[in-house]
Amino acid sequence: MPTLLRLATLCLLFLVATPLVALSPVTSVEGIDEYRLDNGLRILLVPDESRPTTTINITYFVGSKHEGYGETGMAHLLEHMLFFGTERHGDIKAEISERGGFANGTTWYERTNYFQTLPAEPGNLEWALRMEADRMVNALIREEDLASEMTVVRNEFEIGENNPFRVLLQRVMATAYEWHGYGRATIGAR
Repeated sequence: MPTLLRLATLCLLFLVATPLVALSPVTSVEGIDEYRLDNGLRILLVPDESRPTTTINITYFVGSKHEGYGETGMAHLLEHMLFFGTERHGDIKAEISERGGFANGTTWYERTNYFQTLPAEPGNLEWALRMEADRMVNALIREEDLASEMTVVRNEFEIGENNPFRVLLQRVMATAYEWHGYGRATIGAR
């Protein structure tokens, strides 16, 4: 196992503080190794020696389908809010940028993910994994940040109102899934 992959595995093991069933992959397909922790966390390591970067993609299997009846856009808004930081990481996007990287997140019916690409340095990988763990547990949700981010989400919503594909998808899904979370748009309702 290359050094960077070993470091990533060890960092994740340290972060989640839960014993692994085994340090060896449970599955390996075309150079991609999958590890599983006792708590259900799945780790996929995808080496690409041709790139001078490290990409971390954290996927949580929670999305807009999990919103209650009458609630729309909450999962998407929460995705936005988790970029505002924690006590330890005041401005996550700025910190990633200062390290020479970029980041974003997406929300869909069954998942929310956060990804970042940083220069391939062991310090960056460890920092990113620690930040992701901190963000998930200690995110600051402040009223003033919520008010400003509502404007951003509303703008995304309005851009989509004029997108024929998005309008068609929303209408088809609403018709096909009248009483299920799939029938509500991830972006939310006006």
